[in-house]
Amino acid sequence: MNNAGIKYDNYKNKICPYCQSRLKKGADITVCSACGVPHHKECWDENSGCTSYGCRNNPLTERTNDPYTEDVGNLTVESIRQSLVIPEEREMIPCPSCKELIEDESVYCKFCGHNLKQPDTPVKKSDASEDFKKEFRKRYRDKITFIRKRQLLTLSSFILLLTALGILVFITVSRLNDYFASDKYRIQLLLENYGQAIENRNIDSIKVYLADDYEFINKAGKKSGKEERIKRFEGIFKSATDIEYDIKDFKFLTDTTVTGSDKKVSFTEEFIFNRSEKTNKSDKSTESENKIMRISKTDSTADHSWKIYRETAE
Repeated sequence: MNNAGIKYDNYKNKICPYCQSRLKKGADITVCSACGVPHHKECWDENSGCTSYGCRNNPLTERTNDPYTEDVGNLTVESIRQSLVIPEEREMIPCPSCKELIEDESVYCKFCGHNLKQPDTPVKKSDASEDFKKEFRKRYRDKITFIRKRQLLTLSSFILLLTALGILVFITVSRLNDYFASDKYRIQLLLENYGQAIENRNIDSIKVYLADDYEFINKAGKKSGKEERIKRFEGIFKSATDIEYDIKDFKFLTDTTVTGSDKKVSFTEEFIFNRSEKTNKSDKSTESENKIMRISKTDSTADHSWKIYRETAE
């Protein structure tokens, strides 16, 4: 077939409906004269015509009107003979575009695809390339949107985690600050330092922790002041080589005498002495007493520190 008149631009990126392949430049192309659909010539020949459904050039469409396969019904023999008469050869006319001879009833030129019914209407070029570009841009935008959403979700999760962590740290620090600033913590710290001063035999520190009006009440109810208590510690320090001081079962007591600046605590006090000064033999002894201690805080000190002002042995 002479394809000199074929305008490939009219069929660029078109798909042959028979083999579903693109019509490449330089290939032999046959255009259906009825519906204008382009085919590879070998596909057209193999199918014996157009492959478009319902097209009059489609062999299947022609067979549906084949008088040999129709039900003759009440037709006469003469009418059947007339229907079997082979039609005369169609008249051929030149295509006004490519000058090739085509059937006079053609709608499209089978060589160049020229529209004979609407000669001023150009053959619509394939939009496959543009469709591909649109689909590519759409998928690219969708991918970018997905990546941005994922990044935003990751960032939001990270910010949320940091916020939760910040709140947790803030609450923890606040509670720790409140605890370290609380009277309960300061009183417990006072008694720990008081016991440490006893173990270290530090008389000056012991004096700091005892109030000026300090009094000690023994199990017999006898009272002694701060100076007498200091002398008692000095006597213990002289007679013992090692001293261990421990407080057990510590707890705060609440009654009508307890106020914001006056607290009451109870505990078990244990002294462990080693009095082996002149011999190598160990003479370790333990003294244990249950005590109730009153501790007050006054404005007389610069740091409003707590002081022990009464100890009662039970």
